[in-house]
Parts: sequence; structure tokens; C-alpha cells
Amino acid sequence: MQKRLALVLSFCVLTAVGCSQQSTQATIAKEKSINPLCNTKAGMAGGWHDSAVTPEAAAAVDSVLAMMNTSAQLSKILYVKAQVVNGINYAIDFELDNGEVWNTRVYRNLKGKYTMTQPAALGSMTQDCQ
Repeated sequence: MQKRLALVLSFCVLTAVGCSQQSTQATIAKEKSINPLCNTKAGMAGGWHDSAVTPEAAAAVDSVLAMMNTSAQLSKILYVKAQVVNGINYAIDFELDNGEVWNTRVYRNLKGKYTMTQPAALGSMTQDCQ
């Protein structure tokens, strides 16, 4: 009788632990799939934050437009997010005069040189944010 009770209790404990681990793994998987540009309110050091359209951000867009194969001109910069690293990463949404919205990421090093780190792509950088 005691062996049967011990067996049943062991089964219950192992089942509870297994379910707990699956829940934790699902949470971790969900957190990894979240776009880091969507969570700018947390204020995490080294994280992305909303930024104003600064002259540096405008220069970053100019450097991207110079590499794009388009005759369209910049209409306006819609959104800028920045990340302070050994320099600054900019994630930028911009609209061209033909109505297309594009996004890109640009790194500005400490000497002021701009490098496109993510090619310009159609659509908003935060289109998958909820």
C-alpha cells in the first residue's frame, strides 16, 4: 500500500514538474520572438528607445537614400529609434514622395561615419508590434 502511494505521489510530482517546464519554455520562446523595437518603454540600458528626428538621424537616412536604386525623394522621416552602443544604432521608418514607407537600420560610429546595417526594406520597422 505504501509503495502504491509513493508511486502515485511520484507520478503526480513528475507530471507537475513537466508541465511547469513546458510553460517556462513557451514563455521563453515567446519572449525571443518579440521585436526589440516594440518594447522601447522599458528603459533597459543598451536597449532601443524612441528618438526625435535629429540632424544625425536625417544624415543616416540620406546615406541610405544615396545607396537605394530609386528616383523617389524623401518625403518625411516617420519614426526614429536609437540604441546607444559603441556609437549609435538608428532604426528609421521613412516615407518617399511616391507614398512608399521604408525602414532601415544604420550604425553611426563615434567618428560620425554611417554604415547601413540592415538594407532598406518596404514597410514599417514596427509593423509586427502589437
